[in-house]
Amino acid sequence: MSGFAVKARAVSAVTVLLCIGAAPALAASASPPDFAPNPSVSWIRIGEAVFKPPPNGPGPVTDDPAHPTISNDDLRRTGRQPTFPVADLSNPILQPWVREVLRKRNADVLAGKPGFGPQQSCWPRGVPAFLLYGVQPVFIVQGPKEVLLTWQGDHQIRHIYLNVPHSKTVKPSWYGESVGHYEGDTLVVDTIGLSDRTFIDGYLTPHTDKLHVTERFHLTGGGSTLEADIRVEDPGAFTTPWSAAQRYRRAEPIKAESPLVVENDASSSVPEAGPILEASCAENNISYFGGGALPIPTAEKPDF
Repeated sequence: MSGFAVKARAVSAVTVLLCIGAAPALAASASPPDFAPNPSVSWIRIGEAVFKPPPNGPGPVTDDPAHPTISNDDLRRTGRQPTFPVADLSNPILQPWVREVLRKRNADVLAGKPGFGPQQSCWPRGVPAFLLYGVQPVFIVQGPKEVLLTWQGDHQIRHIYLNVPHSKTVKPSWYGESVGHYEGDTLVVDTIGLSDRTFIDGYLTPHTDKLHVTERFHLTGGGSTLEADIRVEDPGAFTTPWSAAQRYRRAEPIKAESPLVVENDASSSVPEAGPILEASCAENNISYFGGGALPIPTAEKPDF
């Protein structure tokens, strides 16, 4: 079975086991963050599906100022026609070959061709693009030896192994090998071994298999907001390491009489989340990404 083809019932079983074993280990730590005090707590991305630039220094690829992205949220608010992302090629972090890949994709999008990414065809997004999943919530389970990050939309799962070194040899895979530890109120995650079949972001920025991502997760606003500070290194794709951030708001449990309504702004108070739901992506074998090259994935054999 491929790493991303996980049944919801399996997720639930692992969740229960981890929760049972988590208390003694967490109690022994000085002040680890409690990302999920109960199974109904989850996190929904704030804003659009882009990384937030850092306060200063090199940052992520962003929109071409001449072609700002019109999102589905913009459609609902203003009625404007949504557009596919067009990358700003002037960002100095880009190696020449990466800039050329983005230039060609920009040209296709501006010519009216579809600009869908791997998510639309149910393919895993990798790291750090996992942090761009939105609309449906991300659930976090903290155990004594492992932390699970699960996106409800297709039950994409990241495993973060605690207080262990990286393997001597790491075979590239969809989500690589993530090891982590707590530094006070922050979970620090170090990821290597990421397949170059994934992309950095929604602009489809490519990378090499030397990609190295460090994430620092911490709570703010009295536990109402989850922030992830990101550092990306890949000398083969970028001229310098760069930083970015992602933020999530805590989702409130669904009440029996409440409709399932999801908003992407931090001010929304509508309940929209509860215990993780089963949400299968592969309902229709349609390839939106790659012009037919990537149909809906199946789990007939391991991907790596």
